[in-house]
Amino acid sequence: MTTNARIRTLATGVTGEMIAEQTHLFYDPATGGGSVSFQGRESLFVNGAYQPLTGDYDILQADVAGIATRQFAPAGTVDPVTGADLSQISTGGIMLIIKAAYDALYNERAVAQPEA
Repeated sequence: MTTNARIRTLATGVTGEMIAEQTHLFYDPATGGGSVSFQGRESLFVNGAYQPLTGDYDILQADVAGIATRQFAPAGTVDPVTGADLSQISTGGIMLIIKAAYDALYNERAVAQPEA
C-alpha cells in the first residue's frame, strides 16, 4: 500500500484528494530560473464518483532552480499521444517544452489574426 498525502479517506467510500486545478510557471529571462506555483483544492470522490469542488486554494510554491534536475513521473509513465517515456523528462525539460509551446501558439495566433 502506498501512502499519498494528497489523498485521505473521510468515510467508507468517501475520499478527499488535493488536486492542483491551476499551475503557474514564472520564468525569469534574466537568470533562466523561475518558480512554479500550484493552486490546489480538495476534491471529493464518493464511491469513485467525482463531486464538485469547494473550499479555498492551498498554494504550494517551489523554486525552479531547486527542482530543475528532478524527474517526477514514475517509471512506466508514457505520453498519452506519442508514447514517449515521461519518466525521463526533467523539470528543466518541461520548461523547454512550455517555452516551445508558447512560441508555436503565439506565432499561430499572429498568422491567424488580421493585420490592424
